[in-house]
Amino acid sequence: MQVEYVDLTDPVHQERFSKLLALAAEQDLPYPLVAINGQLRVAGSAHYYRVLPYVEEVLQAEEAIPEA
Repeated sequence: MQVEYVDLTDPVHQERFSKLLALAAEQDLPYPLVAINGQLRVAGSAHYYRVLPYVEEVLQAEEAIPEA
């Protein structure tokens, strides 16, 4: 798993995450946005205890995938 901070005021990132930005604008969502594996999960907070359950969910799913 990789954690990455992205400044959405940077034009390069705006292009890369245009769908996420469009969704946030369409739904009038507050920043910061937290996306996990490209899916918007939290808006308006990046607090540890708010994000942690989503990260744990992804980790559990990854552990359930058998190694090839």
